[in-house]
Amino acid sequence: MNRRRIRGPGGVAALLVAGAGIVLTARNAFINTANAADLPSAVKQDAAADEKAIRATADEFVKAFNAGDAKTIGAEWSSDAEYTDETGQEFHGRAEIEKFYSQLFKDHPGGTIAVKIESIRLLGPDIAIEKGIASDKSPKGESSAARYTVVHARRDGKWIMVDCKDAPYVSAADEDYLKDLEWLVGEWKIDSPDKAEDRRIKFEWVAGRNFIKSSYNVIKDGKATLTGGQIIGWHPKRGRIVSMHFDANGGFGNDAWIKDGSKWVLEASGVFRDGSDTTAVNIITPIDANSFTWQSVKRTLDGVSLPDVPPVKVTRVASAK
Repeated sequence: MNRRRIRGPGGVAALLVAGAGIVLTARNAFINTANAADLPSAVKQDAAADEKAIRATADEFVKAFNAGDAKTIGAEWSSDAEYTDETGQEFHGRAEIEKFYSQLFKDHPGGTIAVKIESIRLLGPDIAIEKGIASDKSPKGESSAARYTVVHARRDGKWIMVDCKDAPYVSAADEDYLKDLEWLVGEWKIDSPDKAEDRRIKFEWVAGRNFIKSSYNVIKDGKATLTGGQIIGWHPKRGRIVSMHFDANGGFGNDAWIKDGSKWVLEASGVFRDGSDTTAVNIITPIDANSFTWQSVKRTLDGVSLPDVPPVKVTRVASAK
């Protein structure tokens, strides 16, 4: 279950988490026709315990993967397990699967995964099939996802993975890829040394939650002195969050978003209306759910270095009830 492809510096997909599954052509007639409500309470209790045990194996897998522990991952597979990734590459047996993960962790250290189980179905007392979505994240914040189906068997009283296959995951909306930025949605007030200025920025979902739009305004003496915004989205080829920024004077540019721990680093480049080239590294650092800081460093104008902008505090504006 849960294989990853890590994205390298070239933006080529390289880390994909998945699990796997087989289509079972023969199904137990009892499973097809029986209603769970009709089952004896003892059977339902056993089923609940089995599902809990299977979910625990997924938790153990995620913990081991995120720790780079190939040996523990290998122990979750049967000695005769079969694994097929989304490209059709096959791995046979526990030893070969463990070797694959060991090499993966050496080649791409620091990656993490998360698993969302969509269903667990018991096909008998000792066989079960798990389906879900697995997502990965590289140390630079790049991410991808895959659908998985895992066939589990109970052997010697323990649930273990025996067969799995990967399948590409295609989200119905890019909302899934922008979840880490959802906390920004809302209106915010930006601290200003000029008490006569009112600086605001607003983030909102747009276009079927495929993008987040930000718009900012600086108001002084009742007049807007600066306006602009940003459209933030997921770049499917680069496998990362990107954005386009613009201002009312006609300047615009692009940003690449990189997650670094709890903060976001935006590598920005742009052009002013007069044709001057600009670059900067902008940093968003959350303080808590209702505040963060913004700062801009490594700024240049036509190749000439500019002073850094120190951190500025931004505070959420309470919504009117």
